Amino acid sequence: MPRETFLRLWYNSDMKFFVTGRSSNYQRVVAAFDEIERLSHEVTLRWTDLPMIKPYKENQQKAAEYATQQVRGVIAADVYILFAHKDGTGVFSEFGAALAMAELGKLQVFALGDQEVRASSMFHYHPLINWRESLADILLEVG
Repeated sequence: MPRETFLRLWYNSDMKFFVTGRSSNYQRVVAAFDEIERLSHEVTLRWTDLPMIKPYKENQQKAAEYATQQVRGVIAADVYILFAHKDGTGVFSEFGAALAMAELGKLQVFALGDQEVRASSMFHYHPLINWRESLADILLEVG
């Protein structure tokens, strides 16, 4: 990352981010958390640190707790980043919460993914979603 970009993001360090993606994007999500925190921004929920609780039917109380934490993490964020995937069914609840917050003017929504992924859901075409090529593009834009 160029020095001037880093410095600009460093001085605007009060941004709160919620980052999500399917398990196949798990490492990309963790890398995004690390980069966001390295730039002195806040991650509202580092959900990748939570223990796995599948099957949900056998862990209903924990599932309810985690679902609540995830939606509250979206609500607390200034920026929502989705690593989109054509089979990303688990992220659609968070995505819906993010779009609702964006409709209220309280959240910027960004997504990363190719055209095939974008074509997999009608909601990927919502006009408040900002599709970008990389996490660096998003951080540069919001910084």
